[in-house]
Amino acid sequence: MHSELKTVNLIGILIVLCIIAGLLLALSNTAREQRLFSISSYDDCVRAGYPVMDSYPSQCRTPDGRTFTNPNEQVTMPNASSTQPITANGCQVGGCSGQLCGEAGEDLVSNCEYRPEYACYQKYSMCERQANGKCGWTPNASLSQCLSNPASSKTPPAPPAQSN
Repeated sequence: MHSELKTVNLIGILIVLCIIAGLLLALSNTAREQRLFSISSYDDCVRAGYPVMDSYPSQCRTPDGRTFTNPNEQVTMPNASSTQPITANGCQVGGCSGQLCGEAGEDLVSNCEYRPEYACYQKYSMCERQANGKCGWTPNASLSQCLSNPASSKTPPAPPAQSN
């Protein structure tokens, strides 16, 4: 009888501990949700430790899918009515960072991210019709060298040696 009472008491204590643990977990989740819902700006998102995306302007994303853009980084878009795209042989450069090459007259739209390799295409290649008949960036040694290390492409690579 005495051991049965101990077992009943032990089970009762375990049930009470499980209930307390459940309540603490629920309170913790509620506090986390309140902290998440209190985020209303890019700075709040960064301070909360959420990831900043590799884009320009930079963006911070919360776990619930909201995205906040850094207000200190502004992208100025040219006025489409006053600026003509760069075209050659029926091809044009487009995209927010000038990284796309496509048919002239097409809407070449990108998500306005910036990557160092985009500068390689603009400095060392031409957007023109390729052998397959499609528009594209023309490959060359300078472009390949720049793409192998785009972050250090502040100085142009040496031109390839000319053979006579």
